Amino acid sequence: MGLSLKEKYYQMDNNDFKTLFLIEKFMRYYGFVPLEVLENKSNIPSNQIKKSIEKLLDLGLIISEASPFYGYQLTFNGLDILSLRFYFNKKIITDIGDKINSGKESDIYNAKLISEKNAIIKFHKEGRTSFKAIRRKRSFEFKKWNSWIELSKKVSNREFLTLSNLWKKGALVPEPIYVNRHSIIMEKIDGLELYKVKELSEEMVKNILDDVIATLRIAYKEVGIIHGDLSPYNILISNSENPRGYIIDWPQFIDVKNKYAESILRKELEYLASYFYKRFGIEVSVDNLMDSIKGGIDGK
Repeated sequence: MGLSLKEKYYQMDNNDFKTLFLIEKFMRYYGFVPLEVLENKSNIPSNQIKKSIEKLLDLGLIISEASPFYGYQLTFNGLDILSLRFYFNKKIITDIGDKINSGKESDIYNAKLISEKNAIIKFHKEGRTSFKAIRRKRSFEFKKWNSWIELSKKVSNREFLTLSNLWKKGALVPEPIYVNRHSIIMEKIDGLELYKVKELSEEMVKNILDDVIATLRIAYKEVGIIHGDLSPYNILISNSENPRGYIIDWPQFIDVKNKYAESILRKELEYLASYFYKRFGIEVSVDNLMDSIKGGIDGK
């Protein structure tokens, strides 16, 4: 079993961090950054740079290319380390914990804020599946983003701004706290994804559905977006006496002006209604849900 992200972080020294940062900085110009560029652009002795490069390669934080020249490029884990360096230096977090989830497009870790509150760090990892899959799920322009790392930074900032807008308007989403590079620190909500919940009372189920629809309404009416990928996998049920329904994972949101937005929203609600009926025996009208979100048939 390999080293954890935390273990990798604490194996780094100042020269290692400086070398990693330089590789990130010059990747936009070179792709694989030549060794001579790293040597010329840093005040680190050549032998120390080479020592750091060896360590970074061993830790899986960079990859190398030998032709037509020796060059180096960050991996996503390398970018994770640079984000952590930022959060620790800014005294935003005091600890990074275990990985609690790993999906196709992100890794999520526990963290401790300077306030001693628990939080999570979400590291976007766009492109771990395929570019075509990401293109289908992301509605913004791709041509400007010539690497998965740059795309992940874009998606992270996009989700942070969206969560901020939703949270400020009272939507039940995790409170976003800070964003850096491809990562977001956000409030940790103790709970389970809806698909993992086995039993709930009829009253609890109805209240959770009301929460979900209320958040979708805020998103639609006040922020001008739909979720774009709503399912039982990104509805989080809080562990509390009166469970609440939070909606998570917003980077794939779609503007309501998009010509496909309404049909996508309806499909999401059809899936949700079907799930609530099959799992909990609660029958709801998709048309009524649509009206609740949009504010009535006339949209008011």
